[in-house]
Amino acid sequence: MSKIDAEIEQLEIRLEQRRQRLRDLKAQAAKQDKRNHNRRIYIYGAAFLALLERLEADKRQQTLDRIHQHVTRTPDRKFLELPEISEESGVQPS
Repeated sequence: MSKIDAEIEQLEIRLEQRRQRLRDLKAQAAKQDKRNHNRRIYIYGAAFLALLERLEADKRQQTLDRIHQHVTRTPDRKFLELPEISEESGVQPS
């Protein structure tokens, strides 16, 4: 093997190692982004529930009714004990 071929081979090995490192870093960044997203949801959800506790009963119900319109997944509606979405129910999926 010539000196040039050996150098090319070494560079290809380093290039592949760098590409793998880049893939690893991107995966790590995506995982952190997901954690941050979930944390944001949790914080806003807790703040929203705290706000609901402070509202008067009629205002609380109006707010919940508006929020319930955006809960469109059947398993989520069942968990929250909301009625199923039907065309007659007036609940508009988002």
